[in-house]
Amino acid sequence: MVKPMDAEYKYTMADETELDELLSGREVSGSTRWPQGPKPSKPRAGSVGVIWRGEDQTVRPLVLIINEDDIRRLCGRYAQLHSDLSPLTAWCHVLTPRFFEPLESLVRNPDLGGLQAAWIGLVVAEAVLLAELPLGRIKISACLATHSFAIARANALWNHLTVEDITRRFDNASRLLKIENLAQRAEGRAGRIRSSLQPIWDALIALSQNRSSYRPSEMEPIVSALQALISARSIKEPQEADKLIRPLLPYVPEAEALEQLADLVPEARLRVFDKLVEGLDRSETAREKLRHNALGLLAGYLATVAAGGSPSLSLTEGHASRWPEITAWAYLTGGLGEKIVWTSSFDGLGRLVARELLRPSRLDEPPTCDFALDEAAALVDAKLADPLVHLKVKQARLLTVELVPGVNVCIPIGEANLQGASKPDTTRPARVPESSPPDAIGALVEAMWPHIRARMEDYLSGPQRHDYSAREDENTQRNRGKRKANQPQLPLGNPKRY
Repeated sequence: MVKPMDAEYKYTMADETELDELLSGREVSGSTRWPQGPKPSKPRAGSVGVIWRGEDQTVRPLVLIINEDDIRRLCGRYAQLHSDLSPLTAWCHVLTPRFFEPLESLVRNPDLGGLQAAWIGLVVAEAVLLAELPLGRIKISACLATHSFAIARANALWNHLTVEDITRRFDNASRLLKIENLAQRAEGRAGRIRSSLQPIWDALIALSQNRSSYRPSEMEPIVSALQALISARSIKEPQEADKLIRPLLPYVPEAEALEQLADLVPEARLRVFDKLVEGLDRSETAREKLRHNALGLLAGYLATVAAGGSPSLSLTEGHASRWPEITAWAYLTGGLGEKIVWTSSFDGLGRLVARELLRPSRLDEPPTCDFALDEAAALVDAKLADPLVHLKVKQARLLTVELVPGVNVCIPIGEANLQGASKPDTTRPARVPESSPPDAIGALVEAMWPHIRARMEDYLSGPQRHDYSAREDENTQRNRGKRKANQPQLPLGNPKRY
């Protein structure tokens, strides 16, 4: 009886030959236990660190640790010389040293600093703004295709990353994989939404991780206001609006009307909301970033309590195209301080976004992406008819791409980009019509006619053919004159009817 291999994790610093063996499921010498053994050193140039475990008398590679400068060579080599293992990141995690060094185990739990509900609201808000659809028609894939989701997930797992790191990688993935030109999109609505969300991302990151990713002169009062709102809600303070506005009053005098918000009737709250929006419309506000952000925050907050203390998010819809930040702040502040994220909030989207945001990143299990961005950058070839041929894409419309370890986003992609090099079906000759059909119905009839004709011929060649023909001849003789006299005039020649 063969003794099963040791199931403990092991680490090997492998050269090309040893890496081929490990990736093919065969053990090599010179391995050490991980993480019980000494901390592995940074891979040498041309070598790859491999974390693996034994499974059913074979080696199962789990993680490859490689220097950034060697990624292109590694991925290109396997795509060309060992294509059965490529793309590598579809079944094995690939990390650079800056993501491997912080690891203490192969399971990394995300931490959003208690702000998961606020991040969920921001993710849903961005999806609503980008799609320009009502909340009930937004799908989870739209939420997983937002910058807000990528930034929230990345900062929950890796606190050394900045907003700029994630947005840059998100944009690189879009440029590689999407048919439409991202530069053109950035000049339109998507670009405006992203610019509006930038300070909100900075504020949430600073709030959750106490990081100075913002300039104090522009964002510190915003962060202080959000902290005050969380504190007020934690003790169920009835005058939470008063706590929120205190750090912002020097910049937004209009907010003084919110000091007694609990005593205002809904009509009065709407007037305050309109006054805050008017402040955003003033030209001087565009030059005062702090005042602009404070007005957006207060207008968004007010939309969550305008209807006598209950949410009235429809208030934001009329301003979404010009001031998308109002919608973003409304969805965010509605969840600020909330700990329960598995309810049916946001028409059931909330719990689905929470599941993906808070899912542990498990390096001891196969990746859940189609491929990682770094490998896509190495293998995509724009000169080919099918630029993604080396990535072996098996999805039709939506790709799951890993921006950094554990951060997967959805990238929509057109069918033409996936099948540009596909060959036509030559198993049977195609019938080429003498002239192109004039419309879609004509094209459909042209395509179906061979099948219809074959069925008709089979039917008429049967025993019922003679009875059918005899009845047809009798009816034809009896009705020939009647048809000629009573045939209605077709409307095709009467243009007044169209």
